[in-house]
Amino acid sequence: MLDCLYEGKLVDGRSVRITRIVTPESNVPSRAIRYLMGSLSYEKYRQYVKDQAYWRLYYREALDGHTADYVTDYLYLAEVDGQFAARLWFAYNKHSGFGNFGNVYTEAEFRRLGLMTMLLKPCAEDFHASGAKMLCCATGNVFAANSYRKVGFKTIYGGETGPMTITKVDFFEEDAKAFPGNEPLTIRPGTPGDQFDIDKFLAYSKAMYGFRRCHHVGLSTHVSDYRIAFQEHLSGNGPINVAVTPSGYVVGFAYALNYYGETVMDFTTHPLYTENAAELLKRTVAEFEGQQQPLLYIHIDDTERHVLALKAGFSNVAIVPGRYVVYSLAEKK
Repeated sequence: MLDCLYEGKLVDGRSVRITRIVTPESNVPSRAIRYLMGSLSYEKYRQYVKDQAYWRLYYREALDGHTADYVTDYLYLAEVDGQFAARLWFAYNKHSGFGNFGNVYTEAEFRRLGLMTMLLKPCAEDFHASGAKMLCCATGNVFAANSYRKVGFKTIYGGETGPMTITKVDFFEEDAKAFPGNEPLTIRPGTPGDQFDIDKFLAYSKAMYGFRRCHHVGLSTHVSDYRIAFQEHLSGNGPINVAVTPSGYVVGFAYALNYYGETVMDFTTHPLYTENAAELLKRTVAEFEGQQQPLLYIHIDDTERHVLALKAGFSNVAIVPGRYVVYSLAEKK
């Protein structure tokens, strides 16, 4: 069911209703599900059609309760005269407390009515009452950033826009605690909750943000983050593994996939933990069940990743001059 948070009137006299869904919720009205599947916060539909599809997969998993052991999602909807008009969402890893805020959108015909303000307020209140430690997002829109600031978000690195967080802890203190370096790592299968630790907290950490430590090139540009790779994993297309510190912080991940008739793999690691990346790569390839070895694409200038590929036993099988080198294992290790 939809949890009604507010009912009232807009200044133009139309009725407005603000509702919330908290996963796992087994009785979400079909009309709400159709809206969540159909409206995915993008103006340039052709440019983002692939990302829309992956978000639909994510929402379907969440609404069906398949991620309940790892993730809690909060979805907020605004209706005007019974028609869905705006939406936003946040979710967090129940084990780490790291989360993501986003999918903020108002349908064109309902803009400038104050709907987003009406959604942001309960969202911020729910964050503070939840088990989330921090929510991260990024925006290049000054108006959006200023709206988020009103409920407690701050830009992590200053400026009007960019990565932002609303948090119960100091971001940089958490960063320093999470990644001291020189620690043994455990490699385990990825979970639905790891996307928030990797695509947000790790990506925005001081050592990672602003430094091109993971150039996605070649076929891997189509699997640009953990969230997409994990959805491909759920579809049975290959393994995804993460590297975790003794304190439980995720410092990197690797995937190997059958992807639209091709094989591809890639990885991301915090620079203080690159020594363990070779084992992460070897473990992931060993679990791959495709007919051909997955190909690893590395930017021509990414010296650190070339060294890691060789250390993991990969061989250079092709070079695209000025762009990238392609690696593969001759056989499974």
